Amino acid sequence: MDYMVSTKKLERILEEMKEASKREYLLFSVDGKCLAGTVASDGFAEAVTQFAHSLAETQVQQGWIYFRVEIQGETEYVLLCSVGTEADQSYVIGRMALCQIRNVFLSVREPENRINVLRQIINGEIPREKVVEKCHYLQLKPGRYVLYVVHYRQEADTILLEMLKNLCANSYEDFMVEMDGTKTVLVKNVTDIPNEDFEQYARTIVDNMQAEAMTNVWVGYGDPVDAFEEMYSSYCQAKTALDIGLVYCGTERVFYYHHLGLGRLIYKLPPDQCELFLQEVLGENMELELDDETLTTINKLFDNNLNISETARQLYIHRNTLLYRLERIEKKLGLDIRSFEDAMLFKIAMMVRTHLNSL
Repeated sequence: MDYMVSTKKLERILEEMKEASKREYLLFSVDGKCLAGTVASDGFAEAVTQFAHSLAETQVQQGWIYFRVEIQGETEYVLLCSVGTEADQSYVIGRMALCQIRNVFLSVREPENRINVLRQIINGEIPREKVVEKCHYLQLKPGRYVLYVVHYRQEADTILLEMLKNLCANSYEDFMVEMDGTKTVLVKNVTDIPNEDFEQYARTIVDNMQAEAMTNVWVGYGDPVDAFEEMYSSYCQAKTALDIGLVYCGTERVFYYHHLGLGRLIYKLPPDQCELFLQEVLGENMELELDDETLTTINKLFDNNLNISETARQLYIHRNTLLYRLERIEKKLGLDIRSFEDAMLFKIAMMVRTHLNSL
């Protein structure tokens, strides 16, 4: 198991070692699978497997020195370092690289590591009755916490993670927990922060990532919790908020679980119920794709609470032109979205169709 050490991180470490030592590196699992490397790994699998199951501490084969990466007395990986002009120097360099790789894995495997335990709590992997005992042992300070789940499209790099870490102002009370390649949880102590500021902190995360890391992120969060054993339920809320928000909320980047309204209800609908509803509301038009002008007109009308005059003004068109567009939409859909009831039906139908497509 790689214990949350991503391939990208391993690749970066090996590249840094290559730059410093002018040697090539390859890292394998004991079954011959290449985890990372600075050169192509073809043709090494069999030799790596044989070495891993031998009694040799190290060995040299065809210009490469093989090293065992032992963790808690067990060989779990094999590191290969290319031989330079002086074999003895290559051995020393390889041993230094071996220590660095081992420390990377040990740093995330330490059984009582605070971040690892928090990750297990957040994932619901520790029984509730054991959580208090674990937190007391690790001296995790009780308090009121909000879990902000930060989602990014691609695997996070060092810069992004460092910036997120900087947002944890107090290292003793705030924590950054990497969950997987595209999600990180910021556990924020909000004991002295009013509820109305929770959203502002989420928007600070989004703005900082955009301005300084040139990266778009999305943030979901749920209710604050007063006990570590409640973090799993708060994490589930935040993840659900993200899932729903990414489907329904367009350009919005901050999602609070209790502000998702209809989206949260529709998210729970099974596909057959979605199809039945769309058939009832739209009939043969349930697969109809609307052009950009039509969608812009509808959205602007909704933004202005169905106010015809204000919508026409913001679209820079004559009121009669807008009425003509709305009449065309009514002929297409069979819904007069100038009326509140039809407007709501259309809004819900579009959300249901989006949900169905996402499934």
